[in-house]
Amino acid sequence: MKKPFYKGAQGNFSLHTITVALVALAAGAKQTIEEMLPIGTEIVGIRHITPNLGALTAIKIEAVDAASTATELLTVATTAADTGVTPLKRLYIGDTGPSDIVLTNTGTGAATGEVQIELEYRFKGY
Repeated sequence: MKKPFYKGAQGNFSLHTITVALVALAAGAKQTIEEMLPIGTEIVGIRHITPNLGALTAIKIEAVDAASTATELLTVATTAADTGVTPLKRLYIGDTGPSDIVLTNTGTGAATGEVQIELEYRFKGY
């Protein structure tokens, strides 16, 4: 190997875990599950653990920047328990400011239960 691994604070992949309890989240309703992801963060993947949240339910996870531009990270039906890992085209949080992670119930029924989302990221710097 000609190039050593970077051993500093920047550049290492990390995992940020978010657990959210949904209490009858109505169809079309949104809930911010993480606020102000810092500038310089690069999201590279997302994992999810979802139980059955109810009939006719589905969730969408998006990163929403300061200009209210949403980038979809995950869409999954939640009418049955499911787990998964989704690699993403790298999403760099930069000039548009810090981003929030928003969960939306895209189904037609109310969603109830606990959802675990894990963001795979690295801090690249600004």
